[in-house]
Amino acid sequence: MSADAEGPEPWEEQLLRAGPLTSQQLSLFLDKWGISKDVEQTFCRELRFAPEEIIQCLSSISGLSGSPVRAARAARDARSRRGEELRQMKGHLKRSWAKTIQELAEIEGVNQQEGIETPAIPVQESPVRDPSQSGQQQVRAGANLEGHSMARPAHMASGDEVTALMKARQWEKPEQWTMTVQHWVDIVGACTETPQYKSVMEQKKTVNMHDVCRLFVKPWSVGTGCSLAVLMSREVVCNAQLMVSHCWGEDVSETKESLLQHIERHELPMTVPLWFCVFSNYQPQDGVGPKLEHQLALEPFAKVIGNPALKSANGGHGMVALHTTTDDLYSRLWCVHEVERAMVEEDVEIKASMSQKYIDLMVGRVEQFLGLGATLNDCFRAAGIQLILQQANGFDGLDEVVESFRREQLPVVIFEKLIGKGLLELKSASESARANSAVVFAACQMHGGGQLEHATNPEKLRWQDLEVIDLEDLKLGQIFRLGVRTLPELRQNSKLSLALAGEGLGAKGCKTLFEAMAQLKQITDLNLDLERNKLGAEGGKAVFEAIAQLKQITKLSLNLEGNRLSDEGGKAVSEDIAQLKQITNLNLNLSGNNLSAEGGKAVSEGIAQLKQITDLSLNLAGNKLCDEGGKAVSEGIAQLKQITNLSLDLRSNKLGDKGGQAVSEGIAQLKQITDLSFFLRNNKLGAEGGQAVSEGIAQLKQTTKLSLDLEDNGLSAEGGKAVSEGIAQLKQITDLNLNLERNDLGAEGGKAVSEGIAHLKQITDLSLNLQRNNLGDKGGQAVFEAIAQLKQITKLSFDLRYNNLFAKSGQAVSQGISQLKQITNLSLNLAGNDLGADGGQSVSEGIAQLKQITKLNLSLAGNKLGAEGGQAVSEAIAQLKQITDLNLNLAGNDLCDEGGKAVSEGIAQLKQITDLNLDLERNKLGAEGGKAVSEGIAQLKQITKLSLNLKDNDLGAEGGQAVSEGIAQLKQITDLNLNLAGNTLGNEGGKAVSEDIAQLKQITDLNLNLERTDLGADGGQSVSEGIAQLKQITKLNLSLAGNKLGAEGGQAVSEGIAQLKQITDLSLDLRAIQLGDKGGQAVFEAIAQLKQITNLNLNLAVNDLSYYGGKAVSEGIAQLKQIT
Repeated sequence: MSADAEGPEPWEEQLLRAGPLTSQQLSLFLDKWGISKDVEQTFCRELRFAPEEIIQCLSSISGLSGSPVRAARAARDARSRRGEELRQMKGHLKRSWAKTIQELAEIEGVNQQEGIETPAIPVQESPVRDPSQSGQQQVRAGANLEGHSMARPAHMASGDEVTALMKARQWEKPEQWTMTVQHWVDIVGACTETPQYKSVMEQKKTVNMHDVCRLFVKPWSVGTGCSLAVLMSREVVCNAQLMVSHCWGEDVSETKESLLQHIERHELPMTVPLWFCVFSNYQPQDGVGPKLEHQLALEPFAKVIGNPALKSANGGHGMVALHTTTDDLYSRLWCVHEVERAMVEEDVEIKASMSQKYIDLMVGRVEQFLGLGATLNDCFRAAGIQLILQQANGFDGLDEVVESFRREQLPVVIFEKLIGKGLLELKSASESARANSAVVFAACQMHGGGQLEHATNPEKLRWQDLEVIDLEDLKLGQIFRLGVRTLPELRQNSKLSLALAGEGLGAKGCKTLFEAMAQLKQITDLNLDLERNKLGAEGGKAVFEAIAQLKQITKLSLNLEGNRLSDEGGKAVSEDIAQLKQITNLNLNLSGNNLSAEGGKAVSEGIAQLKQITDLSLNLAGNKLCDEGGKAVSEGIAQLKQITNLSLDLRSNKLGDKGGQAVSEGIAQLKQITDLSFFLRNNKLGAEGGQAVSEGIAQLKQTTKLSLDLEDNGLSAEGGKAVSEGIAQLKQITDLNLNLERNDLGAEGGKAVSEGIAHLKQITDLSLNLQRNNLGDKGGQAVFEAIAQLKQITKLSFDLRYNNLFAKSGQAVSQGISQLKQITNLSLNLAGNDLGADGGQSVSEGIAQLKQITKLNLSLAGNKLGAEGGQAVSEAIAQLKQITDLNLNLAGNDLCDEGGKAVSEGIAQLKQITDLNLDLERNKLGAEGGKAVSEGIAQLKQITKLSLNLKDNDLGAEGGQAVSEGIAQLKQITDLNLNLAGNTLGNEGGKAVSEDIAQLKQITDLNLNLERTDLGADGGQSVSEGIAQLKQITKLNLSLAGNKLGAEGGQAVSEGIAQLKQITDLSLDLRAIQLGDKGGQAVFEAIAQLKQITNLNLNLAVNDLSYYGGKAVSEGIAQLKQIT
């Protein structure tokens, strides 16, 4: 550092940031700062220099302007420093000893001529072995290990365990000197735990493979005749499936990080046999095993690389070249040879894996050079991709091969930065960079949309990311590669589906998209999802102008929901869609587009001209049509006399009774309709409007399938009666879905509706929603008396929630349901009534008689069943031996432990169930009840999908453990939803639950709710350790909200989840767990590792995160480029 400066000079800061430099990289830095070439030439080109050494060497330079006087003085000072360097490195230079002495003599001669004094500096040399010592004694002396004992890896064979077969193996077939990845990890782990390792680390601040070989490899293998690889694998002989190329001088911890990163990234098992020269070659040179000369004569590197097991076609994993900061991989000529040989070998995949520190330093150097205005070649040299091997006998070809490999393996972020500065186009980037959405985006920003032509996998790019790009530059093929597939594939298809919802297309993007699509003349079936794209009237106009050109389309599905088209856009729809004379099937969604009566009229007039349509789905929900718009729509649709299938959605349009009447009059004219779905929810129809609708529908004598949604329309009893009378005339209907929720029907209206339905003797599939209609016992009884007459029904869904039904209604339910002997699928929702134990017993007795049911959904939540009612329900269900799919909701019924036990005993008898959903929330089960439930479920060995809700049941640690022990026995489960929220499990219970769930190795979808269970940091750690073992999970929903995990527990949970490399869908609820900034940082670091996630839901509310904590989290999420 300059003596007269208060802090480092700019050039000093640059060097400190750059990290260790090769002579070539150092030359670049000096050149950029205008430092004399004389100074550059004084540094040995084969060495790597630490920043502090360079600054010390240059500190005598008073200025960096490059004047002749200063340059001469700098050169002379540097030559003095050069002699000092050579003496310090005398025993370690990567050149011949004779050349070192020669260069040192030359420098000392120059120094003597110029009067420079050469100081005497002691040189540390390698210890000299005593020839009288045995090989083993020499090894121990060199390692300075006398008096020390080192624990060997647990699986490593001792000298006494070595067999003749193992020894013979070391003399031949180098490709079989292998160990597993796990063996490698065990060896390194054993080394790092020893005092010797820690001592070297303390002295040198790093431990390399030279140290490992001297301290551990030789002492552990001396006298055995076997390498560590053979000692670990013993008599298990495997050809290498993975070769590891490394340079010996690399830091051990960075080496481990790089190797395991490669294993995880490519999802390789820990059992893969690998070849690692330090451990695979026999190192002691003790005369017991083969000498290195003999082993090298076998050409081990060539044999391993050429062996069939390494090849991809045979399940091999090729070669990985490890890069660390402490030594340059390519400073070792063997490594260069290995890379070159692997690249020319057929079907051997070669990859590079770099420690994070190596990547950070590389990126930092490139950023520095970019800041200095460097050229592209200078930036590549700063990244270290070029070699200087030409100096001896010419290595031009080798240079070219290795440089190509290094460039291809550069971190993607390097290409992103070079492209972002305009120094590179996408076509010149690596394959992985061309598949990276951030790099592709940078290329499009800098060079235009045409760069997409060179992208290899840009599906994850979003249109909203491309707002700044001139989309008009894009060609047809490039546009579609954003969404679905390549142009050649498109030209072979007559069907196209594009999902671009929420992509922020805007009017401009939409215009470009459809101009390109107009070229696809062969498409007859088009499905476009453009929901929430901020198209506006202009964008809507562009959409329909383009679609109007596709004269060949016969089937069109277009979703424009939430695009603010307004009436102007509606008018465009009308004008252009009317030109599609050939369409027979149209699905058009214009909901939430601020269409008034005028817009609705325009749309319907356009559709009215499509005389050939037989299948129409029109969604105008959430607009402002009012009665006038409703009338216009109905008049337009009434002209489509050929339609047989109609779905019309007019929800929330303020139609009123007049609008309802107008719509129904229009529909009544469509005499040919066989399938009608009509949605009029929340339109204030009233009794008069309800009557008009039903009268119109009653005229559709040919309709066999009807779905009618009249929810929340204030029909009252009078309107209910009118609806009933209309439906009763539809004698031909076989499938009816009727929603009359929230209409204040009362007992009289409920009775009328059910009596009307009772006339439909041909119905086989009925869904009736009468919830929140204040039916009372009288209405409930009338409903089930009528339903009992439908002897032909095989599928029934009945929703009577919150209707003030009591025990008497329960009896009516029982009597009515029990007569439906043909039902195989029953869904009955009686939640929120007041059936009591007697009513619950009655309902269950009726259901018990339905011996043919295979699927049952029964909700009796909030009915005050008590233990007695719970027992009655479970005893009845236990009789349904044919059920395979059961959904039973008994939440909020005060079952207590006795009722829980009864439920479990009943369910345990259903041996045939494969899918069970059991909701026992808020039932005061306690530990005993929880234990009983778990024992019952544990007997269902055939279940593959289980959802169990035991929220707020006072289970405690004991009950939680019992539940998890029971579930742990269900080894066949692949989908588990377990809710234990509000149960005061504590750390002990949390540990038990996590340990048991960890045994379910087959689960791929896990939903675990441990919210408010009194977990602390230790509990969080336990949960983390358990989940981390579920390597097969692809979808995880974990809630730990309201626990006192703190930063430590939050970190543990995050680190556990970070190990689940296969997860693509993650929902993590960490609300109010006292994370703080430290915990937020930990969450960020963990989530950033989940590169495979496409769907993320993260809740960190109420965690005292400051600006910095929130920033850390957002930075982590920002790295997940693949999230959609």
